[in-house]
Amino acid sequence: MRLLALAASASAGAMTFATSALAQQSTGAAASENPAPPKEADLTDIVVTARRSSENIQKVPVAVSVLSGDALEQRRITGAKDLQYNTPSLVITSDPLGGSTAPVFQLRGQTVAQGSDDTVVTYLGDVPINSRAFAGGLFDLNSVQVIRGPQGTLFGKNSTGGAVIFTPRIADTSTVSGFADGTIGNYSYYQIGAGVNVPLITDKLAVRLSGQITRQDGFVRNVSGPDGADKKYEVLRLSLVATPTERLRNETYFSYFHGRQHQNPLIFSRYNYDLVQFVIANGTGSQAIGTGVANLVQGQFDRQQQLGLRTIDYSVRPNNDDNDVFIATNTTSYDLGFGTVKNIFGYSNQKPRVSLSQTSTDFPLVDVLQSKYLDSFSDELQLSGNTNTLKWIVGAFFSSDHTRTVQPAFLFGGLNNQTTSTDQYTSKALFAQGTYDFSEIGLNGLKFTAGIRHTWDIRTGVLDAIDYTAAGGPAVAPTVTNRNTYRNISWTLGLDYQVSRDLLVYVSSRHSYKAGGLNLVSSNVPVVLQTYAPEKLTDIELGAKATIRVNDDAVIRANVAAYRGWYKDMQFQELANCGTVASYVINAGKASPKGLELEVDAAIKRNLRVGGFYNRTLGKFDQFALIQPSTCTVVGANTNLNGATFGHISKDTAGLNAAYTVPLNQGDEALVFAGDWYYRGKRVGVATEGNASAIPSYSLFNARVDYNNIGGSRFSAGVWVRNIGNKLYVSYRNNVYAFSGYDVQAYGDPRTFGMDVKFKF
Repeated sequence: MRLLALAASASAGAMTFATSALAQQSTGAAASENPAPPKEADLTDIVVTARRSSENIQKVPVAVSVLSGDALEQRRITGAKDLQYNTPSLVITSDPLGGSTAPVFQLRGQTVAQGSDDTVVTYLGDVPINSRAFAGGLFDLNSVQVIRGPQGTLFGKNSTGGAVIFTPRIADTSTVSGFADGTIGNYSYYQIGAGVNVPLITDKLAVRLSGQITRQDGFVRNVSGPDGADKKYEVLRLSLVATPTERLRNETYFSYFHGRQHQNPLIFSRYNYDLVQFVIANGTGSQAIGTGVANLVQGQFDRQQQLGLRTIDYSVRPNNDDNDVFIATNTTSYDLGFGTVKNIFGYSNQKPRVSLSQTSTDFPLVDVLQSKYLDSFSDELQLSGNTNTLKWIVGAFFSSDHTRTVQPAFLFGGLNNQTTSTDQYTSKALFAQGTYDFSEIGLNGLKFTAGIRHTWDIRTGVLDAIDYTAAGGPAVAPTVTNRNTYRNISWTLGLDYQVSRDLLVYVSSRHSYKAGGLNLVSSNVPVVLQTYAPEKLTDIELGAKATIRVNDDAVIRANVAAYRGWYKDMQFQELANCGTVASYVINAGKASPKGLELEVDAAIKRNLRVGGFYNRTLGKFDQFALIQPSTCTVVGANTNLNGATFGHISKDTAGLNAAYTVPLNQGDEALVFAGDWYYRGKRVGVATEGNASAIPSYSLFNARVDYNNIGGSRFSAGVWVRNIGNKLYVSYRNNVYAFSGYDVQAYGDPRTFGMDVKFKF
């Protein structure tokens, strides 16, 4: 509870500071009969939809960060991974098998076990969409909102970590507008984008069309094949908005992403010769074969050490990272007078196809090909209203997700097995939430929120497998079929108090869950590993949001939140050999995430904007136990993690950003100098290693200079550089040295630079 006490102290400090600053302003104004005109330092109001309605970010009792469309452009946030450098508690990694087009979102130290559902759910507007849709092509967006903490009563899908909402720019029925931009940079980078908005019937019907093409050579040179970590994708978006009457509104949105890229390769960093030699000798019954294979791998490891960390020699498979994503959404709302009825429909089809080598060497230890076919459908019907005292919403939600995965696996150069699995996941829910304002009974500024949601989930899976190592040739394994049902009640309780115009304090508690699932990895999986149960999280959060008006020259927004959570049946990833080496999702036990988050944004004389954040993220396993069937060899067997820190968290993360504007002669013509810094502390790692291995800390610096509205025109230009110090940092690590004989790492982007030109009308 010390973090909660610290937040209470910070809240009290913010209250004192805000009150003192306002008092100083009043005294100063009274002392002068003819005060100087204000210099209008100000912070634009930020509107969020963290509670499924439009609210001022400083008035909503939720820990949420927002990046506007302009901020996304200025900070060159072009893909999902760039978001983590601009918001507290957010970490984005690549799926170990899904490639760079499958970002994994983590919030508050809570991550997803490989193969389970997302802990942080991503949305396009109000529609839940698989995170693969947001790997690249983050352009023509109105904003990105990062909502921290368990979500379950209001949002489309339950989640224990939070939600990230990508809000697109939609058609405007009132004015013609548009843009065109182009960017060039090192690594043969170029990007071309354009968009146009046309009212077909003024104030009644409009269309918006936008598109983007991106190309960049790979950061990792491959002497025997395509370079790794390149960019090659196109995005096309279409929005239609119809408002035939003042009460009726319909928004239709289409998006298509087409990517043909290559993996950011994993670099072979350590090799256990004796273990590989032993495993192969035992598997084949031949000491000579074991020694021969181990020597081949040793030669590849030595070759990699000569090439360094930004070059590989890999020609076995294409190392592709392809993805096609089609999304269609439709939102229809009608004002009934006493409230608004809204229907939210969503459909998405995704076809990612990837090839991943665990060591990126020409005699590979482990290679996996994966082709997925994902179809998702959802519909939500809600009724909401707002009286003088009560703001309320009730609704129903339905979703159906169908995933088919074909996955051949190659071990020590040869085809080992191929699995074909289908996963049908259906979710239904009823929900209601209301906020009561006590002002009517004399308690001005005090509000109470309560919400509840009942969810029913059904999951069905089918697995077919072929073993290519069986004696006498390929053997078809028996089909495995599983079906599980789950139901759960999620809830939210909160009390917030608007102390003054510029200070909000709140306390809330939430309970949510994430559905269980099936381990569709092999036909000989022991019964105890075939399924896993839902994980549940209950938390308590204490926060304060203050706007501090220091004087006419400076306004500061400071938001702080502290939280403490209690996990039950926490989902965890374990690596085991049950005849086939595979990753399994299990319920490892109980755990306690907790932390502190601080965000600051300041406007000084309108010319200088400074902001930053800091988060302290903690978490430990209270009761932890791996599942260890007698027929399996489990990585970390008999490891006691009780009391251990979550292996995938970095305890300390911070960021700073600043922009200084120099107004020039005409209109909005100006020079803008901007820069930002990001620090992530070391990832602590866990005794079972694997994907939760330790990673060193690092810092990144970025900068840019923009000349806006050149000569009073609609043209702007800028130059930029990212990772100024060309820092070589580890972005992903999989250490299975003691179990499989290797330790591999992937590295983040090197220094990049370029210039861009924009035209807006």
